[in-house]
Amino acid sequence: MNDRESDRPQLVAIDVDGTLARSDGSLSKKTCETIAKVRSENIKIVIATGRPLIVAFDCVEKLGGVDFVVCSNGAMTVELPSEEILEDIYLPLELPESLVKSLRAKIPGVAFAFEFQRGVKAQYGFAERLPSGVPIGEPVDDVLDLDPRPVRKILTWHDDYELSTFGQMIIEAVGNNVEISSSGLDFFEFGTIGVNKATALEKLTKQLKIDSEKTWAFGDEQNDIEMLEWAGRGYAMSNAEPSVKKAADFIAPSNDEDGVSVTLESIF
Repeated sequence: MNDRESDRPQLVAIDVDGTLARSDGSLSKKTCETIAKVRSENIKIVIATGRPLIVAFDCVEKLGGVDFVVCSNGAMTVELPSEEILEDIYLPLELPESLVKSLRAKIPGVAFAFEFQRGVKAQYGFAERLPSGVPIGEPVDDVLDLDPRPVRKILTWHDDYELSTFGQMIIEAVGNNVEISSSGLDFFEFGTIGVNKATALEKLTKQLKIDSEKTWAFGDEQNDIEMLEWAGRGYAMSNAEPSVKKAADFIAPSNDEDGVSVTLESIF
């Protein structure tokens, strides 16, 4: 085995928004071709995203297929093409209602969406914060209307505040009941404490008997930091913010320069 082959990863985990996808949400032909080429070399491709499964599948279809999807910031891992759910972690049953009521009392006008196993229930204004064309159904007046489904993740936003200001407000209001994260879209996400992309990838690689040192990861946002620190090689996109770059081993070209594709071409 030559040096180039020995340096090849066995698994590559890639964030979507701001990383694999360009700023307009598109995936370039070059990117799709490179992903297919990497998979043909028996290297596992994992989409690792804050997106819920229904939204992550839009990216998978555009790529033409991947091996696994780690979505909802690590709360759900799905094997493809079988769509077998390998892990699915939910918030405690009583928490969504109590948290929503608490935040409504502290921050009037706050809005919410609930993510379930296969869908999302969202108040008005959520669809406009997602990439275009994502199917989420009709908005609801109140996410607390009777629904027996367990909630995997809560998403929240406010029309009257900049995201950074709103973020500070919810940090002060929420406490330590949930993991607060941002995937680069115009809302914040509340998930189960101790669950992130890195924890999901650690479990997946153990199942596949892949050493974490033989993994690469690409990301650009705060919710990618643990993943970049975990991977054998962590690549922050050049469009990432400073804290994300600090967590990475290397800096890749930006998402609009097909930075993931350009870097993966070095495998060959």
